[in-house]
Amino acid sequence: MRFTRQRPSERSRLSLRSRLLAGLITITALFLIVMGVVTTVVLSNIEQDQFNTDLRLTVRESVPEVADLPTGYAAAYINVASRSTGILSGSSGTATDLQNLLNSLLATRQATAFFLQNPPGTLFRITPPDDGPLTAVWRRVMVLPSSKHGLLPIGENILVVARPENAVGNQVRGLIVAEVITGAVLLALLALGGRWLIIRGLAPLDRMASTADMITSRGDLTARMPDPGDHAEAGRLAAAINTMLDRIQQAFGARWASEQKVRQFAADASHELRTPLTTIRGYAELYRQGALGPDRLPNAMRRIEQEADRMSSLVAELLELARLDRNSSLDLTDTDMAELVRDAVADAKAVEPGRPVSATTPSRLIVVADEPRIRQVLANLLGNVREHTGPDTPVAVRLAPAGQGALLEVTDAGEGPRVRPLLPRRAQRSRPRQRPGPVHRAGDRHRARRPCDAQVLGRGGYQRAVLDPVPSADPARPRHRRSAAARPGRRVQLAG
Repeated sequence: MRFTRQRPSERSRLSLRSRLLAGLITITALFLIVMGVVTTVVLSNIEQDQFNTDLRLTVRESVPEVADLPTGYAAAYINVASRSTGILSGSSGTATDLQNLLNSLLATRQATAFFLQNPPGTLFRITPPDDGPLTAVWRRVMVLPSSKHGLLPIGENILVVARPENAVGNQVRGLIVAEVITGAVLLALLALGGRWLIIRGLAPLDRMASTADMITSRGDLTARMPDPGDHAEAGRLAAAINTMLDRIQQAFGARWASEQKVRQFAADASHELRTPLTTIRGYAELYRQGALGPDRLPNAMRRIEQEADRMSSLVAELLELARLDRNSSLDLTDTDMAELVRDAVADAKAVEPGRPVSATTPSRLIVVADEPRIRQVLANLLGNVREHTGPDTPVAVRLAPAGQGALLEVTDAGEGPRVRPLLPRRAQRSRPRQRPGPVHRAGDRHRARRPCDAQVLGRGGYQRAVLDPVPSADPARPRHRRSAAARPGRRVQLAG
């Protein structure tokens, strides 16, 4: 024997509203049927007891009262002395059947045995051949010669009073008909009223289904289930679904943010790795072309080694960002800004030998800073010039003290589009369409208020970075690394 699972398409396609209404009508109909059956049985027993009691009381009444019984009763008698029979009540089919029964008992000489078997006052059943069964009871009646009514013969008489059994059934059948009609009317009213109540009760669910369809079709995760008002169960369901939608929206938002972070990570990696690779390639081309003499070769090798170390550091930090999903920590040391500027200018000349690049710097300017970050800022500033100006456009780099800080300026005389003003991330919250560049992120790691500002001045470009360093009290002091927490005084900050 094989059992197959019924598919959903083969099941009943009735809606929830129809199923609830059908269930309500079915339960009510069963309740009415049970109540009707119980009522019929109880009423039938009560009617039967009343029928029997009434028949016993009737046979005890006086002879004139028995003779005046209403329709439905029959009374007949047997005179013991003359062995004759007669009808005491009005002529009817029931009375005739009763008299014929008495005559049959007398003719077959079974009257004595029959009445001994059914004592006086005991109900017994009579079944005429051509009519329905009768319930009868009898008693002895002695009529004296002085009796005035003259309804029975003088002497001893047996008075039999009978009544058809269908008298009880008629009343019960009338009750059943009334119950059927009443039940049908009630079920019809229940179908109308129940449908209205069910539609009203399921209205919040219909609105929730419409909202769910909108979320599914449009992908609008900001939509929420409407408040059903005073519906307790529907309210809890709406609150639970809204909570679920909130979590789904947060999950999608976190996923989108993570994807954006991955894209930003890739952009940062390509931009940051491009600068040292460009420097190394520039020195390699100069060496291949024989442009590096014996006096410049050691310096070129030093710069290649430094840029390779910087690239290794960038790769390690990018791996750390990818692994820990956080910004790398600062490594603050005594840094000579003048040396960094001279190195950046030398790198720019190696990358583009045809571009005039000049530097105006003091002999030394020691600050407490993260050297790779400052190199990154300088490389990006000069990279902006290479990207937006011609290869023969002059560039001037100027480093000077600015109060207790330092001022770094990069200017050129080129034409064409300029890089847009660079703003810190806190300022960008009010300008969500602007995207921070690598100079921003390098400045942010030094707690920048404004890491870099780029402007177009006539036919030239102007980029400025204001550093807030701590000049060293002893310029001849050797450079060594210190942690940010261990060094007293102010650290490097980029300020506007």
